[in-house]
Parts: sequence; C-alpha cells; structure tokens
Amino acid sequence: MTENKTKILVASSLHSIDDPRVFQKEAVSLAKRYDVHLVAVGSPAEHLPNKKVKGVQLHPFQRRGGKLLGTLRAYRSICKCYRQVRPDALHFHDPELVPMGFWLSIFSRCKVVYDVHEDVLKTLAKKTWLPRLLKRPLAWLFGSLEMMAVRRFQLVVVAEPYAMRRFLGPNTVLVRNYFPLLPDRPRQVFDGSRPLRLIYVGSLTRMRGVANVVEALGFMKVAAELWLVGKFHSRSFREEILAGRRNVKYLGWASLDKVYDYLLDADLGMNCILPAPSHEEMLGTKVFDYMAARLPVIASNFSVWPEIIEGAGCGVCVDPKDPRAIAAAVDELASTPERMLAMGDVGRRLFEEKYNWPLEEVKLLEAYSNLTLGENVNRQAEG
Repeated sequence: MTENKTKILVASSLHSIDDPRVFQKEAVSLAKRYDVHLVAVGSPAEHLPNKKVKGVQLHPFQRRGGKLLGTLRAYRSICKCYRQVRPDALHFHDPELVPMGFWLSIFSRCKVVYDVHEDVLKTLAKKTWLPRLLKRPLAWLFGSLEMMAVRRFQLVVVAEPYAMRRFLGPNTVLVRNYFPLLPDRPRQVFDGSRPLRLIYVGSLTRMRGVANVVEALGFMKVAAELWLVGKFHSRSFREEILAGRRNVKYLGWASLDKVYDYLLDADLGMNCILPAPSHEEMLGTKVFDYMAARLPVIASNFSVWPEIIEGAGCGVCVDPKDPRAIAAAVDELASTPERMLAMGDVGRRLFEEKYNWPLEEVKLLEAYSNLTLGENVNRQAEG
C-alpha cells in the first residue's frame, strides 16, 4: 500500500507537469518503487489536482506574473505541497529552487536531490533581459551559492556529461534524457511521390537553428516540408517562421507517444543547433530521439556530433549557420534513399544498445537505492 511507501516529492517551478524528463521519464520510473508526487506548472483544468497518472500523484499550479512574482508564487505552491505530502525526499529540477533545497537540507530530515539539466552559468550568458555588466558577477555569485548548497545535498542527478566535471563527487550520477524503448517499425524507401518530411522536435528558438532550416527549404531541389514539434518561446518568432509558409507545419507541443508517432511518419531528423557557450558540450537528446524512430539525422558540425553521427554512419553534419549547406545535405540524402534507410538502421541499433531510457532508469533507481530513505521519516519527525 502506498501509505507505507517512501514518499518522494518531485518539484519544478518552471517545467510543465507533463514534461518528458520531469514526469514522463523520471517521476514515472521512480513510481515503480516509491510513492511519488509531482508538483509543477500546469493548468488545473487539464491536470486535475490529486489525479494519479502512471502511478504519479499530480499537483499542478499556475505560474503567473513576471519573473520575480512568478518565482515567488511557484515557491508558495511548492511549499504548500511539501507540507501536504511531507515527503522523505525532495527531487527538484530548477536552479531557482536551490535555496529551498539548501534550507531543507539544514532544517529538516528530508533528503534533497538536485536534478541538473544544463550549465546554468553558461545559460546566464544568453539571457537578453540581464544587463551585460551584471551577467558575470551574477554567474559567479550563483555558482558559489550553488556549490555551497550542493555539498549538503544527498544526490545530484545530471543530464549532460559535461556537468559531471562541475558536480563531480560520490553523490553525483549521470542520467541521460534518452527516449523510452518504444516499439520499432520498419521504414519504407522514400520514392519522391510526396514531399520529403523533415522534422525538428524541441524548443522553437532562433538559437536552436529553426530559422536557418526554414530558410534552407528555399534552396532545396527536392520538394520538402518541415514539421515543427514543440513550443515557440516568442510570439514574434513564431509569426516570422510560420507567416505565409505552406511548407512549414507547426504541430504544437506533444506527449512522448505522439512525438514518436510524428517521428515514425517523418523522413529526416533535423538538429541544426547554432554554436553558443551552452551548446559547445551539450549533447541534448533530439538526435537520439530520431535514432529511436530509424530517422537519418542532419546535425550541427561542432561539439561531439560528427564523432557520434558521422562516425557511426547514422547521418551527416553541416554548418548550422549556412542554409545552403543544410539544403545540400538534404538533397544529397534524398537522392540516395537506400542510404537513408541504412543510416536509420544504424541509428536504431545504437539506440537499442546504449541510447535508451530503460538503461538510464536503472541508474536512477540504483542511485535512489543508495540513499538512506527511511520510511515516513518526516511524518515521524513532524507528526
């Protein structure tokens, strides 16, 4: 019975309550062994409070207001949920929640788990709303406070290999954000009887190379259309990308299962992310998602992508700043459909061998098993 299970509260002040990593992977995996509650951003109309989905108890809240007010309201919602659930462990996902985790590590018996998605110090350099003169001092200040807090946390879960260097320690574990091991489906040879379907899944921003891929459509010899799956972070950028373009289809945000359906119906996976300090070592997950669906990949030619993609033979790498180079790569693959199939087969094999979520789930559950999570610790101490 769940009353006797160790309680874990998964918390996010920024991510959606149905976020792929926060909910659909980590929370669902933890629910196989623990009583898991998730408090995150969501509309109560869509995600009813106290509703259990895939074994996870949902506690949605609406984040309203600007950056400061929104953060304060998120803190209030998460603290309220914490008092209701009284968990044995808090697993939080956002850097702005570090102070909460630090406070709990000092004044409660609750175990604290910090989930690091990216290098926040490099991310601060991209924040256009921050004055340039403040970026470096703020990065130093937050970095110092973050490392002081991390020393008290019982577990640090990192999503990217480069973060292991910064948070290196006996309580740090790398849990990549790979795709679930969903059913495989053989692909048919592209015969040119319809437009070639390119797909990009993820954050729809300029730095993710979306605009350059859209521009590349105009240079392609093959008839092609671009499917965009995700959320635009700017209304003006959305209008720029979609206005008057019949060969660009915006499919909106989608669940993991729906994303996989889109991938299975597409022909080429696009990951032409632009160079940036926070992108130089970040592997991300899109390429591995494409591999899961047997999609050949066109990716940026920096970081470790050439070694992973071209080295294995599951796609090609191009200069993401050059729309003509992107178009040429698409045309070359479209002219050799058998090669596209072979690349997809290689990608799927690599996905099944080492780039899938079940392998990461084992690492996550093993890390939790090493925590001394006493049954009902907080309820005994506070009740």
